[in-house]
Amino acid sequence: MNSVRLFKLREEVNKVDAFLITELPSIRYLINFTGSSGVLLVTQEEAIFFTDFRYKEQSEREVKGAETVIVKESLLELAHHPIIKSLKKIGFEQEIRYSTYWKLKNELKNKRLVPLKDKVERLRMLKDIDEITNIRKAANIADSAFKDVKSTIKPGVKEKDIAIELEYQLKKRGASGTPFDTIVASGPNAALPHARAGNRKLRDRDTVIIDFGAVYNGYASDMTRTLILGNNQKANKIYRLVLDAQLTAISNVKHGISLKKLDRIARDVITKAGYGKCFGHSLGHGVGLEVHEAPRVSSNSEDYAQVGMVFTIEPAVYIKDFGGVRIEDMVVVKDSGVKVITHSPK
Repeated sequence: MNSVRLFKLREEVNKVDAFLITELPSIRYLINFTGSSGVLLVTQEEAIFFTDFRYKEQSEREVKGAETVIVKESLLELAHHPIIKSLKKIGFEQEIRYSTYWKLKNELKNKRLVPLKDKVERLRMLKDIDEITNIRKAANIADSAFKDVKSTIKPGVKEKDIAIELEYQLKKRGASGTPFDTIVASGPNAALPHARAGNRKLRDRDTVIIDFGAVYNGYASDMTRTLILGNNQKANKIYRLVLDAQLTAISNVKHGISLKKLDRIARDVITKAGYGKCFGHSLGHGVGLEVHEAPRVSSNSEDYAQVGMVFTIEPAVYIKDFGGVRIEDMVVVKDSGVKVITHSPK
């Protein structure tokens, strides 16, 4: 599998002599390395992975499709590797830190550095069977954990205690961790899309947004459920609206549809009900080795749904001093349409 990914990358970067990859999720995707320090140099004939002594044994076990070089002090020692002498034009990920760029420029004197945008990310956008299996497993872990925790979500319980218990249940079921800090936002806090779980105690009539995920074998899941505690007719009305927007969008997912159009389909449902200004973020995002990756499902997306894409559908309504509702599921684009891979009841 790694050789296939490297082959596809070489086809994408054939206008440079080599491509230098520094983003760790992309390195993992290409050569299977799971550590926290390393850079990968890919030419049309070779792939060389540079890491330090801490990862000598780990790289021997994990790295597939690349030669490993152990550096003594700095990863920038790659500049002195014999292969560099024959290279004139070296591509690099344009998302790297500015300071890293200047270090590269200083070390790779007399070489032309060419910024390349989203080359590995575009490959990662289309998941293979193994990747989808890992994402499904992460989603199943999250579904199972939420089922157990849901009964504890009631007035008097602190937001952070729900988050702690949920994360415990995720790990108990085999998650290696969470892809982001679990969000539990109740009452007025639910009007904040990225609220932190705090000391606020849940109250009767609250809306409670719970946004969480699991990591399994490096792959993430992402799901949001909103609960309404007690009788709250306004919250019930908004919930039905958001659910209608989500289900309408999901029913329109198919190979070839514009992701900009998909965002508009959901947004129009909410806007026509008078809550358009209360839905300020994009409809969704890709999920894989990172919980937020390509493609974006947004009003300015230039992408089209393709078989193998995994992304979220998460419309919402947020009302200051009242609360909010967000419902989020992950979907995978199939030949026959779409498959929802998060299954907790809505």
